[in-house]
Amino acid sequence: MFIYHFNRMIRNKYLWGTFAIFISVIFAVDMDSCIRGDQTVGGVSGKLNGKSVSLREIEEISRSLRGTGRNRDNTTPASVIERRAWGQVAAGQTAAKAGLAPTKIEIVDMLKGLPAFQGPNGFDIRRYNALLREQGMNAEMFERDVARRLAMMKDAALVGSATWVAPMELTDEIAGLTDSFTVQVATFSNAFLKADMKLAEKDYQKFYEENTNSFALPDQMSVRYVSVPVTNYLAYVSVPEDDMRDYYDAHHDDYKRTTTNKTEELIPFEEVKGKIKSLLEKEEAAYCAQTSVTFRIYSRLEDTNQNALTVFADKTKLPVKQSPLFSERDTLSFISRADSKVFTDAAYELDPESGDSRFGIAKGTDFIYVLEQTKFVKAHVPAFKEVLEDLKPRAVARARSDAFEEASKSAKKKLEKALADGKSFADAAKAQSLNVSTQLTYTVNNIQKSPFPNSFSVAYGAMKVAKGKVSDPIPASADTALFVYVVDRKPGEALTADMMRAQIRENIARRRGDLFDEWLTWNLKRQKIEKKQALNFGDDVPAADDGLEDD
Repeated sequence: MFIYHFNRMIRNKYLWGTFAIFISVIFAVDMDSCIRGDQTVGGVSGKLNGKSVSLREIEEISRSLRGTGRNRDNTTPASVIERRAWGQVAAGQTAAKAGLAPTKIEIVDMLKGLPAFQGPNGFDIRRYNALLREQGMNAEMFERDVARRLAMMKDAALVGSATWVAPMELTDEIAGLTDSFTVQVATFSNAFLKADMKLAEKDYQKFYEENTNSFALPDQMSVRYVSVPVTNYLAYVSVPEDDMRDYYDAHHDDYKRTTTNKTEELIPFEEVKGKIKSLLEKEEAAYCAQTSVTFRIYSRLEDTNQNALTVFADKTKLPVKQSPLFSERDTLSFISRADSKVFTDAAYELDPESGDSRFGIAKGTDFIYVLEQTKFVKAHVPAFKEVLEDLKPRAVARARSDAFEEASKSAKKKLEKALADGKSFADAAKAQSLNVSTQLTYTVNNIQKSPFPNSFSVAYGAMKVAKGKVSDPIPASADTALFVYVVDRKPGEALTADMMRAQIRENIARRRGDLFDEWLTWNLKRQKIEKKQALNFGDDVPAADDGLEDD
């Protein structure tokens, strides 16, 4: 247990209290040294305009782009995430070139202003470090992320300031919201919703070829592992009351309650002492378990005749489990959701050829995990036959959607022809067995006061439709689309239009938030990229030579 006691010694509150004071002093004056860091650790991913871009930087941005927890994006292909990550690197270089690089004062101000890091006396360095650890980050990683986000905010503000709303566009938008519409609505049912689509193998093959990237698999591995309960080490730990009070003082926000007068009060220490004790005992037990397991595993590495994991499992009488294949971005189902990230992080740091990295140790919430890699599968696109069974329902769904879209377009052409021949909209719709509503009169800006069935879908679909015309098919649900015929359209009140003008102009500009995403990709394509494998820009990305001048 020597390692455990050493661990406790270096975590002594008096030693760390002195260190925290030192850190708080240098925090504001030397933040930039943390942010700069060593950007080449972990290898080089490539070069941008002659400057090395580290693998670590790309991985950090990629994790930030995907997010965490329940909202984590596990569907966007890795190639798209990689391109977006490089786009952010390029945006950072562009910001620096334009004199918009974040300053150390701006970064410190942003960090100190974040509510999550506030304690009783303002910014709390201990709370800051503790919250970062809970997210699997350190200060250097987080501060680099803050610097990147600040650079992106400055770039976005610059791009947004260049956004121009055309007068004609503004006039059309105002008219769509304030004009008085009189319409009739025809309902077109989706006869293909559950249709038995007869697809040949060539149809499945075509779907596969058109959607190859969606079948791409990332690097995957499987591991054998042992789960060590943290509770096995509770008997070896104790928590002094001073430590409990220190924790209580640093987490006042967690121990508040609402009084009968609807005000908040701090719960007395004695009332929450038991909970804090249990929490800190578990934390101490986790450290104890981690140090003990680390010592027992690594003390056997020199014995090449025995597998350290197997020996450890035998001595502790714990089972060795085998995991299925999983990627670094998967949320694992065979362990608790809360431990998924630390488990995958430890797994993807394993190196079976290295004695020091052959085994991994991950500290979870209730378990310490000891891992060893058993299989590794490189990222690849599975062959058509391998994904055929998974592909079939997707291809059928696409075929049903395409068939419904074609039928809708055909129905609209028939309606327009009948109207051109002098028939009423009601008669034209009934000729196709469509249900037709009576005439409805509304203005979009007042539709909430007098709603009718599918009112928002109707209003949206008819906003840009002229009098005597039929709208494109408007999806109303999975099984229906709507056709809106504009019987009459009268200009709205001029005063109302003038009052809404400024707000509508702002709304149009705000809706163009995706303009910045397009700029990021356009900006990246202008840069000199040196990389072994070319970035996937896709077919929808603006070309680099689109007439915009390079600075």
